[in-house]
Amino acid sequence: MTQRELERKVFFYSLAILLIFAILVGRVGVLQLAHGAYYESLAEGNRIRLVKIRAPRGVIYDRNGKPLVANRPAYTVSLMILNAKDLDPTIQKLAPILGMGVDEIKKKVNAQQSRLYEPIKLKQDISPEVYTKIDEMKSELPGVIIEVDQVRDYLYKSLAFHTVGYVGEISETELQQARYKSHGYDVGDIIGKDGVEDYYDESLRGKDGGQQVEVDYRGNPERILGEIAPVPGNNLVLTIDADLQKVTEDSLRQALADLQSGKGQDKPYPNAKAGAAVAMDVRTGEILAMASFPDVDPNLFAAGISSKDFARLINDPLYPFTNRATSGIYPPGSTFKMITGLAALDKKATTPEETIHDTGTYWVIPKKDWVPYGHGLVNLVKAFAESCDIYFYEMGRRVGIDVLSAYAKMFGFGQRTGIDLPSEAAGVVASREYKQSLYDQKILNTPEWQLSETLDAAIGQGFNAVTPLQLVNYVATLVNGGTRYRPHVVKEIDSPTGAVVKKVDPEVLSQVTVDPKNLDIVKNDLLAVSKSPEGTSYWLFGNFPVPVGSKTGSAENNLLDPHGLFIAFAPVDKPEIAIAVVIEQSGHGSSAAGPVAKTMLEQYFHLNKPTNNKTP
Repeated sequence: MTQRELERKVFFYSLAILLIFAILVGRVGVLQLAHGAYYESLAEGNRIRLVKIRAPRGVIYDRNGKPLVANRPAYTVSLMILNAKDLDPTIQKLAPILGMGVDEIKKKVNAQQSRLYEPIKLKQDISPEVYTKIDEMKSELPGVIIEVDQVRDYLYKSLAFHTVGYVGEISETELQQARYKSHGYDVGDIIGKDGVEDYYDESLRGKDGGQQVEVDYRGNPERILGEIAPVPGNNLVLTIDADLQKVTEDSLRQALADLQSGKGQDKPYPNAKAGAAVAMDVRTGEILAMASFPDVDPNLFAAGISSKDFARLINDPLYPFTNRATSGIYPPGSTFKMITGLAALDKKATTPEETIHDTGTYWVIPKKDWVPYGHGLVNLVKAFAESCDIYFYEMGRRVGIDVLSAYAKMFGFGQRTGIDLPSEAAGVVASREYKQSLYDQKILNTPEWQLSETLDAAIGQGFNAVTPLQLVNYVATLVNGGTRYRPHVVKEIDSPTGAVVKKVDPEVLSQVTVDPKNLDIVKNDLLAVSKSPEGTSYWLFGNFPVPVGSKTGSAENNLLDPHGLFIAFAPVDKPEIAIAVVIEQSGHGSSAAGPVAKTMLEQYFHLNKPTNNKTP
């Protein structure tokens, strides 16, 4: 090789080195100047984690200060994303330990793509065995951490389930709702799903805090760089009396068991598997007890329900999530007859003294009484006591469907009460307008309103459909002098320190425009249902030490057994409490639902002997 060739090679090699060096310097410049902030954030993201500290939800108490729902500490497994390449092996090993599917974990990770530097909560309330297994395998599970978290604790399991509700992780659908979007809810947040947990979620939730945590290369926490403490949620004081609630639920369960077996009945009622009972303070609208059966233990949801358990509940043909007290709609049957009697008195279509002769068959059109040979000479008080259909057919004919409909609406039928619980049903009032709407939906010409339809409406059948809550509110309005209150289940909202944030005062919805004398007549006549030897609930309340007004009802249910209904209030002279009980496919209101109401009144007036019924 000549000297000239050597110099040429050295020149090209030097040029190449200079070019490479220039490229490297340029690349470093780009990294430092153009993208420096971005890569610095990535480095910090690998070293520093933002850990949310969930605020404890507020405690829920009964009206006497007894805690019903609280929080308890529990271990939660979370995953910190360190390196996407190392993620799959970690998930494959972790899934069987947690009893979760690989796809289930990946779904949680994917849902948090925008916040990969924060821990992703995978499973709450793990067992000691799972904790030990993860601890033993921590060298094989990079990024897996165990934190202490707060889990909802329903102290008496299913007690007042439909009033209290339950909690769970917010879903993607819920995240799109305005109420959650506007208040900063995010993936993995725990929200109320039903009952007051849902209705008062914003008050109960509190404000989450957080920690800035420095971690090592495996994602293990090394030190806390900063912390913002969470602010606990507000506490709720319910109007519910826990002892009365338990007695109500126990009595309802026992009644269903007895009906199915035929104990104390004319025959077994195997389909009597559901029902509801409500007690209200007639002076304020406060709900003292609200039971719906079947129910659910909300602790199943507190730490994340299994797919198997959720499928079992959601596919249950008895719909245990449905609060039948507020959402179940039933024909009111004979419990509606006070509307008919009151309308007839108020419109001067009859007097308390007028009698009609009931032979068992109505003389205008051939409709039968529930007693084949009738009740003989019947005035208003006897008609209530013996639940005479013929008497109320005649009163319904005299006043007409438009008056019956107007009085039913005046007492709150066909409209939501506005109770502070989600998913309340409005029910239906029999009327020309409602019939028209049914035929309009089917694009059919509406036939003329028939007299038979008026007669059906007069005894609470036909198109009429009400909720147990509407029934109890109607009774309360009838006996308290005509004031219709908005029912409510929360008495007070308190701060975590016990200061009153909001006191829920009685709210008047309306005052019925009925002559007070007529209200008193009907109220006092209902005492005869309980105290007259011929009264349909005399066998229950004939010797009861507190004067009880009541009304029984059996509501036709197509080809199935009738629903049994029972309403009551006491004391008659100065009413405090109203009760409504409905038991599906139970045959008779008196024998099926009546004993539940009696047990509730015994508890309310402290007449029952000491038992183990009280909540611990």
